[in-house]
Amino acid sequence: MGAGPLSAPTGSPGQSANALSKVREAIKILIEALPELPMGSEPWKATNAAIQNLGKHVSPSDEVPGVQQTQLRGLQQSAGKDAALQSLMRSMGGGGAAAPGAAPGGAPPPPM
Repeated sequence: MGAGPLSAPTGSPGQSANALSKVREAIKILIEALPELPMGSEPWKATNAAIQNLGKHVSPSDEVPGVQQTQLRGLQQSAGKDAALQSLMRSMGGGGAAAPGAAPGGAPPPPM
């Protein structure tokens, strides 16, 4: 059972530009992460290949002023929501093992 080719999106030019701006920001994040990976390692090679492959479809000259800030703000909001959800899950006991000395439910240990 092979996967068929993806159909071309029929969205508006604005949606396409928004999507490409997200890809452009993803490339920037990958470029920033690349030096922190051991050069020549499998993760480094995969990240480098992703940068090169994505870069063929998104040119930096297509950037629209203000879009970068919008995309970064969206990433920050998403990260904040994820952190809040993880904190909530930990407080409900669903976030894995509690830290040593911590009371169940994430509450601090009682004073001694």
